[in-house]
Amino acid sequence: MIILVASVFVVLTVPLSGRSLAPLADLSLRWVWLVWLSIALQLPITLLTIPNWLGQPLHLMTFVLAAAFICANWALPGVPLLAIGAGLNLAAIAANGGTMPASDWAWRTAGFPTLVGSFENSNVVHHARLAWFGDVFAIPKGLPFANVFSVGDVIVVIAIAYFVHVWCRRQVEQAPDGIEAVLANP
Repeated sequence: MIILVASVFVVLTVPLSGRSLAPLADLSLRWVWLVWLSIALQLPITLLTIPNWLGQPLHLMTFVLAAAFICANWALPGVPLLAIGAGLNLAAIAANGGTMPASDWAWRTAGFPTLVGSFENSNVVHHARLAWFGDVFAIPKGLPFANVFSVGDVIVVIAIAYFVHVWCRRQVEQAPDGIEAVLANP
């Protein structure tokens, strides 16, 4: 959720920089259905109480789907950086049996209750492997969007910011016949 909110924010910085969001309308992503399927799988594991034996493999599957989408769109600006951020998240999740390890400090700072029993996509994991790639940062309880997040999440948002700003440098101009043409800025 925090990545989505941060991504919307960085997209909205494009008009603040004096550029138009119009070039995004001409963006042609390959295999975008994989992203929607990944999100569809993320929803039940984040919103419902499900057992570990189902939640852990579903969580890992969402990253496999996202990786295929990333590979299909590798040539777009920022996608290699996006892959690094997602890869760091996947490494931490895979090393901890399908759960993103959260630091106890970040968890408490965000105001989250201790979770036990059912699957959680992020949770305090004692003696976590690759803990420094886990959810070690927090937006404190009481602030909007209080949550925990990882260095991989930060890199993903930076990659999205880079992508939208590079892509939106293109100018949309009207051709004489009324058809819009997208031209790259020199």
